[in-house]
Formats: sequence, structure tokens, C-alpha cells
Amino acid sequence: MLCSKALVAYDGSDLSQKALEKAIELAKLDQAIEIEVIHVVAMPQLPHTVLDNIQDIEDVLYRESQEIMAQAQISLAKIPNYSQTYLLNGSPAQLILNHAKEYKCDLIIMGSRGLGGIKEFLGSVSHKVVHCSQIPVLIIK
Repeated sequence: MLCSKALVAYDGSDLSQKALEKAIELAKLDQAIEIEVIHVVAMPQLPHTVLDNIQDIEDVLYRESQEIMAQAQISLAKIPNYSQTYLLNGSPAQLILNHAKEYKCDLIIMGSRGLGGIKEFLGSVSHKVVHCSQIPVLIIK
């Protein structure tokens, strides 16, 4: 068995969709594999002049995140054995690592770059997860 519980970091980007498809492929090969999907909303750093509109910004980000997770759930309907999807707010890399540890995941699957663009050869989130993870990380290019 490759793993028993895989965590997919999903942000709605093409590469995160490919990561989710890879997780589904693995789950179809071994029905004992549980799939969890996490989407992290990172609130932008805003100047104090914009803070009056912070609730509107949070509402828009939350609605967009719900749409992203709805896409993931449609894909997950292809397999019978997924446990949960999670929508969290904070630092993406840190929350991915914390979630994997707290929920005893033994594999993280994520795209090499997300919606945030390029930093070094991997995206900054995937770069940090690869370097700080205590469990295997499967990077999808």
C-alpha cells in the first residue's frame, strides 16, 4: 500500500486539479486509501485605508473558495472513499503541514505551482511544504 490517507492541497488551479485527479487515480487502485482535500484562503495584506471594506473582501474570497471546493467535490464523487474537504484561512503551507500531522495523513499531493505564480522552480507554498514535511510529498508538474 502506497499510503492510507492522502491530503490534496487544492486551490482550483490546473495543477491542483491534476493533483486531485492523481489522488483519485490512486484511490481507484487501492480503495483503502482515504482522500482529504484542503483549500486554504490566505487573506491579502491590506493597507489600513482598505480595512473598511475588509468584510466585503472576506465575503468575496469565501464565496470563491466555496466554488473551488464545489469543483473538488464533483471530482471526488468519482470515488467512494474520501473523508472530508476542508476550507481554512491562514498561511497555506503551514496549514497544509499542520493538517497532515493532525489528521495523520501519510502523503501530501499538490501541484508544483498554484494560483500564486512562480517562486524558484516550485511555487512558494509547494517549496515550503516539500522542505518542511515529515511525510512524502508528491509534486504534480
